Amino acid sequence: MKIIDLEKTEKTPEILLDSGKRVFRISGNCLPENIRNLSREVLEKLDAFYREQTAPSESEKDKGVFRVIFRLGYFNSASAKFIADVLILSADYAKKGCNLKIYWYYDVDDLDMLEAGEEMSQLVSVPMEFVAVVKE
Repeated sequence: MKIIDLEKTEKTPEILLDSGKRVFRISGNCLPENIRNLSREVLEKLDAFYREQTAPSESEKDKGVFRVIFRLGYFNSASAKFIADVLILSADYAKKGCNLKIYWYYDVDDLDMLEAGEEMSQLVSVPMEFVAVVKE
């Protein structure tokens, strides 16, 4: 079930929270006019989803890993706070028993984006898997 399904624009990323597919994904450029409105809505819904996951029923225990995916082309400094907040929230719930894994995708030629992900990972003390994407 899609809890969040925001389409990508020139200034905002696609943001998807799909409980059925067990994925939260942010992809595209992230430099919205008002990041506060966007971040508040997304963080509230993600937090509510994670709360449900910390007390799963017997049938929910074997659903598998929930994937948190970042595949950003560019983000500005205001958006960095939003990204950090998503990572902190995810890390907090992972410590509470949510079975999740965080992925940071970057174009193989974009070492700045790899470095940004590594810095985010260190800043919020959350492990991430870094995935290089080769453009064809």
